[in-house]
Amino acid sequence: MKPALEGFLHTHHFAITTAEAASIGISREVLRLLVARKVLTRVGRGAYVQTSALEREPYDAGRHVLRVHALVRSRPEDWAASHLSAALLWGLPVPQVPLERLHVCHARPVGTSRRRSDYSVHLCPGEERITRVEGLPVVAAATAVVGTALQVPHGPAVAAMDAALHRGLVSPDDLVEQLHAWAHVPEVVGARLAVARADGRSESPGESLLRLILLDLGLTVIPQYVVRDGDVVVARVDLYLPELGVVLEFDGRLKYAGQDGRQALAAEKHREDRIRSLGYGVGRLTWECLTQPAVVSGVVARAARSAHPHLIATRAS
Repeated sequence: MKPALEGFLHTHHFAITTAEAASIGISREVLRLLVARKVLTRVGRGAYVQTSALEREPYDAGRHVLRVHALVRSRPEDWAASHLSAALLWGLPVPQVPLERLHVCHARPVGTSRRRSDYSVHLCPGEERITRVEGLPVVAAATAVVGTALQVPHGPAVAAMDAALHRGLVSPDDLVEQLHAWAHVPEVVGARLAVARADGRSESPGESLLRLILLDLGLTVIPQYVVRDGDVVVARVDLYLPELGVVLEFDGRLKYAGQDGRQALAAEKHREDRIRSLGYGVGRLTWECLTQPAVVSGVVARAARSAHPHLIATRAS
């Protein structure tokens, strides 16, 4: 690979377009040769990503972002990243959904929607809803997450909205405004439900998905609840079920290997013992539980049997 091309890729998200290549002296013929040699991967007409960068990227979301950078830059005046692709460019989680298809929209109110083999082109949502993320044309965060909710199941849609609210990228009013703008879209019914259930207090996609399961079980759920012993703050927990006196923690990443892990485990056990001493039942759930509502229900039921609501009321006051 030519040094000019290698340097360009490393400073431009490992993506390059035909026009960008021409600006550094690389012809279309050379690009075609590099694709044949698997140095570059073609994303769309005139859009390429360094193949080794795609292979190094461990996450589907990361590979999606690399590809959409190339695709949008191939039509920088005409297209903006939209829907699911825009949500990922905003750094928002969209868990448990396929990420192969890219999504762009017309940056101006011209053209029609169309579906290609690897990407979809959508209608312009309004020029006022186009902004930039790291220099790339992208729809506004509210447009991105509501657009995502038009395409993906309820859980991933809410997880993306929760994260956008939590980070302050959107307000509830922003989401409602976008719903009104797309009131004519058939899929907006699902998006409305996602907006109604979005809660910026959840701090991770796992917590969002777990909260939705608990709501579907008919439970009242308080995210990021502060456990107190009188005036003393004991802990801030992921989820609290006030009708049952149950605290739930989502254990998505915690590791207990090595000396640091053993210390973390001991500290976590001490924290849970303190919470239990105040009358709360405690349950812990992992990603594996999120596809099994019956398992979640069982964890809640076991924790509820160990709860002492009268003691909670006494110590929390």
